[in-house]
Amino acid sequence: MTIRFHRIALAGAAGLVLCTMSGAFAGARVELSALGGKHVISKAMIKARPGDTLLLDDGVYKDHLSIKEGVTVKARNRGKARLNGMGRGTAVIMGTNSTIDGLEIYNATIGVFSRNGNVTIKNCLIYKNWMTGIIAVRQLPKIEDNVIAFNRSSGIQLWDSRSVNASINHNTVAFNGNHGIAVGGSSNVVVENNVIADNQRYGMKVSQESSVKSNITKNNFWQNGIRGQQIKDNYSFDPAFMSARGMLDFRPDPRECCSIKGSDNQNLGARFDF
Repeated sequence: MTIRFHRIALAGAAGLVLCTMSGAFAGARVELSALGGKHVISKAMIKARPGDTLLLDDGVYKDHLSIKEGVTVKARNRGKARLNGMGRGTAVIMGTNSTIDGLEIYNATIGVFSRNGNVTIKNCLIYKNWMTGIIAVRQLPKIEDNVIAFNRSSGIQLWDSRSVNASINHNTVAFNGNHGIAVGGSSNVVVENNVIADNQRYGMKVSQESSVKSNITKNNFWQNGIRGQQIKDNYSFDPAFMSARGMLDFRPDPRECCSIKGSDNQNLGARFDF
């Protein structure tokens, strides 16, 4: 396998390096800086191809992303690349086989929208959006190890979504203005090992048809505004967040929590801290 390094010029994209590889592991890594002004990531996305990774340095990026098929957008340091949706629209629209990893996504109408297959949303903080944190229709993305909090509507909203090698697993979904997770239409999803706490309405609102088909187990439902029907094989205990409102610190306080583990013998909720 040969590796070729070369630089490309993109207007407004500071410190951008493209590494291409030929052979079985073809792909490129594009390093981006927030110092280039608005729409830095979108400009780099124009040239991106399947298998490429856009690696974001620390900073605030003012942008709306339509991620192309097979492209990954990743923070160099988890939680330090902040995507500001500028108060409107959808911050991130996921393409087929695309991934976002380690971003903060805030101040959009909708944080993330997905309708395609083999999508991954992981290690992100999706918060303080004007409506919903994540909306997914048709195929369920792999939604794992995210904090989805303080959105004005629901944390996660699904419609006619189906789990195809994907699940909602090890997320912390808290303090959202409507439901923690809303599952509508005819959905068939796997939801496990999450902390779903302090949402203003239901922790999880599931349509009758979806409830028959879905697997909802080993989640902690705590002090949501409307308790709703008790879901078997789940928990209800204080997650003892360290400083959720003040510092966005959703780690469990080890002095108060937690002896109860998930299906993989790990703590429930997101398994990282910002």
